[in-house]
Amino acid sequence: MMMTTPPVRIAAVIPARMGSSRLPGKPLLPIHGLPLVEHVRRRALRCRRFSDVVVATCDDEIARAVERYGGRCLMTSPHHPAATDRVAEAMQQLDCTHVVNVQGDELLVLPEDLERMAEAMAAEPEIPAWNAVTRIEAAEELADPSIVKGVVSVSGRVLFCTRNFSWLGAQASPGWEPIRKIIGILGYRREFLGRYAELARTPMEAAEHIDQSRILEHDVILRAVEFRKGYPGINEPREVELALKYLEDDPEQRAALHEIQGALR
Repeated sequence: MMMTTPPVRIAAVIPARMGSSRLPGKPLLPIHGLPLVEHVRRRALRCRRFSDVVVATCDDEIARAVERYGGRCLMTSPHHPAATDRVAEAMQQLDCTHVVNVQGDELLVLPEDLERMAEAMAAEPEIPAWNAVTRIEAAEELADPSIVKGVVSVSGRVLFCTRNFSWLGAQASPGWEPIRKIIGILGYRREFLGRYAELARTPMEAAEHIDQSRILEHDVILRAVEFRKGYPGINEPREVELALKYLEDDPEQRAALHEIQGALR
């Protein structure tokens, strides 16, 4: 009897909490008439490959804001040490085979790039984890602590992550190969995400607050998915103005914003 492979069902989970250490209340930051988290949710909804799009939070303020705009929110524990732990709890309430963690501060994520992530997951559904990456564009990014960087192998595996590669300096190869910016969009096979919270926190994860380090230090494959451009997330107050400038000056970002604003009318 021939065994059939179950269809891939990919849910998008957007973790968000009010207690950001660098920018408290970040998910409800007002941007062009909508809270930040609602911008992210609406962009995720435009990815045709997601079977579900939900926000996972421990804060009633965020839940009320999302539900006011017709979105679905799943309440999670306030005690999670990392966003991935929150996503893992939310997944238990979803009918899916895979999950994409779209960080709630990725204001500028494009639906086309989310499609790339979903396509990569569907092509290799047995892989435990994936991470969006993009190229380093300026030497200053090597030292910027708001930007997580990673080394990607020739086979497309993320090998190591850190916030500071400044020690490379002029020794880096042209284009800073094989270093990539690590974007806050990760994919997981359901089985692995269910085990993630059971994995012990690791030294590099604790030292630099990088969720990916727990995956890598436990010898789990983390596949890189190349996005076309590395738009910045909003981690600190200084990045708000930068993101707003992209919304004004970048043609793709202007188009995405107009689509979202059109849905409000």
